[in-house]
Amino acid sequence: MREAVRDAAKAELLQNGILGLSHRAVADRAGVDPSTVYRRWPTRADLLADVLVSVSDDAVAVPDTGGLESDLTAYLEQVAAALSDPIHERLVRWAMAAGDGRDETADAAIAAFWTHRFQQAMIVIDRASDRGEAGSGLDGSRLIERLVAPVWFRLLVLRKPIDKAFLEDCVAEAMGTRWAT
Repeated sequence: MREAVRDAAKAELLQNGILGLSHRAVADRAGVDPSTVYRRWPTRADLLADVLVSVSDDAVAVPDTGGLESDLTAYLEQVAAALSDPIHERLVRWAMAAGDGRDETADAAIAAFWTHRFQQAMIVIDRASDRGEAGSGLDGSRLIERLVAPVWFRLLVLRKPIDKAFLEDCVAEAMGTRWAT
């Protein structure tokens, strides 16, 4: 049932945007009672956040290659692949446009999405710390920001392709940056 509702919410978002995302429309599309949707996802923000998180979790897994640099490279490759997918790109563009501070529903969903994504990415940093690859003063959030920002910018703003060399440069630059707080 949860997958059916997520799929229905994703379809509604892609077809109608946040304004067309209603519990009733999602329930109708998923073939469930609207009260079922309201019970699990009380607000549109809850629906939106769940869709964004599930789509990103499906597209970007937490790698465990045994080394920080290779983990970051694998992670960034998945981020680039996800953002290059037309459906994911459309969801991201819509979410970013909606999260402009004027729609509390979208803002809450996007905040939940980013919190979740950073928690997932921090697993890579925590593993590196456990292996002794990262010092105690490592600011993992800043490292992740510096890692993914160039990919997002290149794909979504410049609309330029990403190749392996670009990703390797991003990892090298992020790792060469002062990480400490």
